[in-house]
Amino acid sequence: MQRRIRRYRRKLRKKFLVLSRRILNLFYKTSKPIISHGNKAQIIQSGPKAFDLFLKFINESKYYIFLEYYIFRDDKHGQIISEALIKKAKEGVKIFLLYDYIGSIDTKSNFFETLKRNGITVVAFNPIKFISNPLNWEKRNHKKLAIFDGIRAFVSGWNIGSEYFETHQESMRDAGVLLEGPCIKKLENIFKQTFEKQSGIKINVSNKTGYEPIGNDEVWIIESGPKHKFRTIYNAYRLAIMSARKQIWIENAYFVPTLRLRRALLNAVKKGVDVRIILPDKIDVPLVKYASYNHYKSLLLGGIKIYERSAMILHSKIACIDNVWTTIGSANLHKRSLEKNFELNIVVISEKFGKIVQDFISEDINKSKMIIYSEWEKRPFSVKVKEKLAYLFSIFL
Repeated sequence: MQRRIRRYRRKLRKKFLVLSRRILNLFYKTSKPIISHGNKAQIIQSGPKAFDLFLKFINESKYYIFLEYYIFRDDKHGQIISEALIKKAKEGVKIFLLYDYIGSIDTKSNFFETLKRNGITVVAFNPIKFISNPLNWEKRNHKKLAIFDGIRAFVSGWNIGSEYFETHQESMRDAGVLLEGPCIKKLENIFKQTFEKQSGIKINVSNKTGYEPIGNDEVWIIESGPKHKFRTIYNAYRLAIMSARKQIWIENAYFVPTLRLRRALLNAVKKGVDVRIILPDKIDVPLVKYASYNHYKSLLLGGIKIYERSAMILHSKIACIDNVWTTIGSANLHKRSLEKNFELNIVVISEKFGKIVQDFISEDINKSKMIIYSEWEKRPFSVKVKEKLAYLFSIFL
């Protein structure tokens, strides 16, 4: 372990992250990353391109497909994807779908029954059991993962639904990472463990290719959820922020940070780090927006730049630190996501990838309004009341 820590310490110091022995020990202990080398990572923006790639990978699959999504809608795009899956199932491709019972509660049960009748193994995560276990409902699977033949995988913030694959004003602005290489095997193991524990069904698949080194990107896979002793994704965020030298750019849909996370961000500003937080102007959960407002004052006065993106609904969960440490995935920065949901994030250690993600975030900054404290103080009294009410309920978010 100590040799491994020394190796990563030397490597990351060269890439501008200041990771002391103490912080690295804490990182390995509290974040439990699964580390993989020789991978290729590409950022993929939600919208038509993501949808076309998703369909392309389904149609090219020959052996198996693993899908794990919080929301799987039966709308226009959900129907197109389901038809493609049924076609592949009839060709002999083994398909396993795990959807969250609460997240997909608006999807008609007949939609999933049709998939089952056509040879797809479909399982609902943690259905509500009012009699046997009525209090277990809050443990939700918020992951967004798709694996195709052990060759490619999507880890993203988007779900399966038209609002994630279109580009009108009410669409979701989101991002995912397309992965190839040895990390796919590790992602498959994560999927199998979750699926088999939830369903009791053993997954037995094989492929002829895949898992071979294909690039130079180092990938860290970080899960979090109630089963973990530590808040793994939260700890990864906080320790990376503590290690920053130059830049911390965070883009997050639901931002209700803990006191420790706020302190880490404010301390980074004191060290001369450029800290920017990009949040949604419009949001699908207004309570979260008003809960976020409670922290604007301390963050703005502490020198942090806050932007609110308009034109589309910001739904991404991205952070880029020193253009080297980049995370993309399903985890939002609020209590429910970091403690009660099952989440999956990818960290990519790569200056090249970091620069691409920085450009992605810069595009959002250019379409955002910067919050100025003097103007912020003049917000209506009704908004201030909503902030305080939202704060009372923020522990449930």
